[in-house]
Amino acid sequence: MLHRTASPLSTGRAGRLVALLGAVTLVAACGGSDSATTETSAAAGTTATTVATETTSAPAPPETTAAPSTTTTTIDERPVVVVTYSILGDIVSQLVGDTARVEVVVPDGSDPHEFSASAQDIERMMSAAVVVANGLNLEEGLSDALGQVAAANVPLFEAAAHITVREYGKDGDDHDHGHSHDEEEGKEDGHDHEGGDPHLWTSAATMAEMVPALTDALEAALAVDLAAAEAEVIAALTALDSEVQAIIDRIPAGACKLVTGHESLGYFADRYGCELIGAVIPSLSSTAEASAKELAELQRLAAEAGVGAVFTAAGTPAEVAEQVASAVGVPLIDLPSHDMPDSGGYEAFLTDLATRIADALA
Repeated sequence: MLHRTASPLSTGRAGRLVALLGAVTLVAACGGSDSATTETSAAAGTTATTVATETTSAPAPPETTAAPSTTTTTIDERPVVVVTYSILGDIVSQLVGDTARVEVVVPDGSDPHEFSASAQDIERMMSAAVVVANGLNLEEGLSDALGQVAAANVPLFEAAAHITVREYGKDGDDHDHGHSHDEEEGKEDGHDHEGGDPHLWTSAATMAEMVPALTDALEAALAVDLAAAEAEVIAALTALDSEVQAIIDRIPAGACKLVTGHESLGYFADRYGCELIGAVIPSLSSTAEASAKELAELQRLAAEAGVGAVFTAAGTPAEVAEQVASAVGVPLIDLPSHDMPDSGGYEAFLTDLATRIADALA
């Protein structure tokens, strides 16, 4: 259901999940010098005296002045835009170009659900011209820091406030995946199956929907005109959307069935015609845990659906995902989740994601 809105995994957890699943499935030294040293040994006294005598008998050398240093320090005085994670940071970079310096808080390869802000991170955000975040509690470990930013009246833009939000787990829709556990059990496990899905970057069309509002926020904070860049970015995202659809269309009709690490591909599935079967962690957050009952139900659903692979990503206990795939008899495929590829920006990220899915299911 869609609506408009205004705005570390531990080894212990992975071990618990594996146990549950098993029950279900079974300074450098100086160089030589041309001048005499000021300190010598007693044995070298004669030599030192001779050198001194020879030196004073020669004409005195002209006085010289040390040449001024040519080393200069360049200070980047451009305004700073701080962005919480790299994929969103790439879109910001495409918009601002050279007019601002873009700094990303969550390092590539780190799970934004788990990453916590350091004092330096908070300082950077507090001194930024504008802070750009995802919203919908994606950056769980940054929530306090982002609250400080807002309280200090630093401009804060949340991307999820400017898209058509995908609802999760309400009205018996297909995002609940049949995981059978009562409400209290879900709350104890930290995933009550309700709320807006924050994983908006898995759809190029959803990212494009957010760009006009992001452009307005950047223009206001930086006092620049970004209209031309906005048009270019939207055109690129529109082309990317078509490219991703063409990649997924390689999969036979009805065969794009997804079992994922956690509930992270909802926007992707909705946009590109895939079906969500379930997730190893049946939650929008990778910090949640699954029960033995949920894992058993996932295996049953995956087997009945005839899925071609289990997909995992950052934040999913590897041993659990491997055992799910093994129980269903399909390969386990690692997907990029939040980090940028070495080969390029957001466009390369999303085409890589789609290609890995298509290669596994085609």
